[in-house]
Amino acid sequence: MYIKYGEHLDFQKARAWLRPSLDLLMSNLFLCSSGRDVFAILQSLPRGSKVALYGDYDVDGVASALLASEFASSMGWHARYYLPHRLKDGYGLNAAVVKTIARMGFNLLIVTDCGTKNETEIEQALNMGLKVVIFDHHHADTICHHGCIINPYLGGDNEAKTLSATGVLWCWLWQSGLISKDWLMERLEIVALSVVGDSMPLGVLNRALVKEGLKGLEITRRPGLQYLFDKLSIVYPMDENQIAMKINPCLNSAGRISLAEIALQALEASPKSKLAARELLSLNYQRKKLSSTVYDQAASRLRTGHFRYVLDSAHWPLGLLSSVASRLCYEYNRPIILAAPHGRNMRASLRVPEGLNAIKVLEGIASYLASWGGHKGAAGFSVEAKRWSSVKRKLEESLTEISANCSEDRFEDAISLEPKTWNLKLWNCFRELAPFGEGNEMPYFFVSHEVGDVIKPLRGGDNYRVSSQRGELLAFGFDEMSRYNNRIKGWLYRPFVDSFRGKLKISSKVEKVVV
Repeated sequence: MYIKYGEHLDFQKARAWLRPSLDLLMSNLFLCSSGRDVFAILQSLPRGSKVALYGDYDVDGVASALLASEFASSMGWHARYYLPHRLKDGYGLNAAVVKTIARMGFNLLIVTDCGTKNETEIEQALNMGLKVVIFDHHHADTICHHGCIINPYLGGDNEAKTLSATGVLWCWLWQSGLISKDWLMERLEIVALSVVGDSMPLGVLNRALVKEGLKGLEITRRPGLQYLFDKLSIVYPMDENQIAMKINPCLNSAGRISLAEIALQALEASPKSKLAARELLSLNYQRKKLSSTVYDQAASRLRTGHFRYVLDSAHWPLGLLSSVASRLCYEYNRPIILAAPHGRNMRASLRVPEGLNAIKVLEGIASYLASWGGHKGAAGFSVEAKRWSSVKRKLEESLTEISANCSEDRFEDAISLEPKTWNLKLWNCFRELAPFGEGNEMPYFFVSHEVGDVIKPLRGGDNYRVSSQRGELLAFGFDEMSRYNNRIKGWLYRPFVDSFRGKLKISSKVEKVVV
């Protein structure tokens, strides 16, 4: 929340933003105008009923399926979950899986983080005698099965449309009264993982959910999470940055290179979850290794190849394209498309820097694509392999033109503050504005670069330490620092909490070079 100089300050509004009340927010939330039959379906389902849970393979899909599973168990239903395989099952409800669920005699199918547009599969399930309930948060205008779908894009207010799928389910359960608020508060830790994992806008409701969820994560009794926190060297007090940079990439590694169910098992409140967490760490190690290989190959081709924006390889794992594209987009500050073959198609991930719109990029070539979707900063698409060569050239030409029309000089708002000023007391005050993320970005801080400042390389090649009388900065992933030569005027940085020999300290990380 930013207030311009000279504006009237509404202290009541500021307090509500800094310390949001969940009770008040939930009473004012209009979740959707759909789903008129959902309450009746769930309330009338007798104990002992067989319930199948179908989610997605990312953190939000895993978290929402877990929340649905624990809700089902608390209602006395026999629950069994299924998370689709990224390559074998694809995105959304899979017709073959729906048929299997129906034939196994399940009474109810609960779908989370997908399903809104799966009209054919929903009809199939209903015709086979399954009751269906869907909790989703993906964009939709009109649908056929309005009565069984809870989705904020079907008549919900603006705040509801910012929720993750896990948040949609959690908020609906709160408003329905089917389960106690104490039970729900204990599971806000799972909601926090989903909000950060899906980069949902941090309006007042999501800020409240993440704030309370972070408190729950710090004292979690889930053995798998406790094990992950220990092995991932999580620093307390926990913040959203550690979720985004350490925990969620580890959880996502299961769905990227193996089975997403491993991540769900690691999150369960079960003694066996520790074993799943161990397997998850192994998968995360493999993900890092594979991602590093893909990154090195793509970065080399960006520096020396003919194509500056669109790259492909038959050897790149599909599950890693989005994360590597995001890293390249951030570091090179340009649109990036990475693609790899899948059957008779090429599947690709597009990431664009701030100021560009991924949806508009794909709208220009939509007639050539087999499927596509996404949002302003990120999108994915599929194209027939035989058409890929021409589509690739069209995208390269389009992105070249778009990038040329963007001003090379970029201006950022920043607060002038020397890194040595930071201490734990100031940090704790600063965290009153948190959690930071989409829609509530952590501000940049600026420090000038002066004669006598020393830039020393650290282990890792592209990592540096900047030392001066004004404090120390860490610069990670700055390719070819020498290209800046004597043009550096200063640094935009952000502080973070680190641990050294068991003691907390504040370190400062360079985000951008000012030239």
